[in-house]
Amino acid sequence: MTNDNFSIRARGQCTLFVVLAACSAAATAAERTAAAAPAATPTPAAVGAAGNGETALRMRQDMQSVLSHMAETGVLGQHPEHVSLRVEEPARRVTSLGALVDSTNAQSARDGLHVLGATPGSTADRLGLHPGDVIVAVNGTSLRGLGADDRGRALAATTLRSVVEDLPDSATLSVNVQRGGDALTLNAPLQAVYVPAMRVELGDAADASGGGAGAAPERSDAAAQEGCGRISAFDVAPRGEHLYAARILLLDGHTPGPEGVASYRVSAGEHRLLVAENIPTHALGVGEIATFRRQTSKPLTIVVEPGKTAMVAAQLHLANASDLNHGTYWDPVMWKQIAESCR
Repeated sequence: MTNDNFSIRARGQCTLFVVLAACSAAATAAERTAAAAPAATPTPAAVGAAGNGETALRMRQDMQSVLSHMAETGVLGQHPEHVSLRVEEPARRVTSLGALVDSTNAQSARDGLHVLGATPGSTADRLGLHPGDVIVAVNGTSLRGLGADDRGRALAATTLRSVVEDLPDSATLSVNVQRGGDALTLNAPLQAVYVPAMRVELGDAADASGGGAGAAPERSDAAAQEGCGRISAFDVAPRGEHLYAARILLLDGHTPGPEGVASYRVSAGEHRLLVAENIPTHALGVGEIATFRRQTSKPLTIVVEPGKTAMVAAQLHLANASDLNHGTYWDPVMWKQIAESCR
């Protein structure tokens, strides 16, 4: 049985690179290479210039813990001491439900999402979700009988994630639950935090000599700002503008990597992308027929400014939401560029 950890963040899973708080034990080793949900929003003073203090110490401890786990489970290969990693993330909003649910397949969620557990102190915990509960609706959106996605996983899980992501800060989350023979409605304010932008370098890549395997050639700050930027598909686009998650399939004719990474360092200037949409089925508003839409991909040409990160998303055209065969219901867009070091 596979489970989804709904410590929901901007793109929905226990994900992405640096652990600020422990992920659920249900996360796979591969997910742990990419992940985390924050424990709290650090203040600027807490992440001060010298990197000292309680926040920095906590981060080091958590990093050591997750790296030890990655080494023990073989994620880092046979020679982890030679691994080089360079990880960067923009600032983002993170929503955290903290419920572990069974989304193995459509049949497992035919009557709703079965709760396997709740993280202590999470929104799910404050709601009062218990193992054995079945979530049948969230904020008026039914989770029953939604079928499966293109990977065979229950679409109810994706729907739950999307509804939670779309809620504004401190909004009331209302969950309809079947507990035994009783129908309950549980309410609690949604917990959301804002995580600052971060950069982490591990192994030889962090060596100023630049001599290790995989190390990027050293450049001055000025040269880096003049000659490079980033392209990112992190799902932090505003839903109010009908912008949703997208996947970059090709970058200048090549598959970008490594797998699971959504931000890529590139030279400043023009780049050609092939982009696929990850728009939640419920957002199309055309019922279950949306689950059968063709997973179209479309080209997008963008110009990355020096020292900027170009944010890519899928733009939903509601007027064409029923045109699932021809793909006119969406287009890939660069919706924003933010200043961010590309070193």
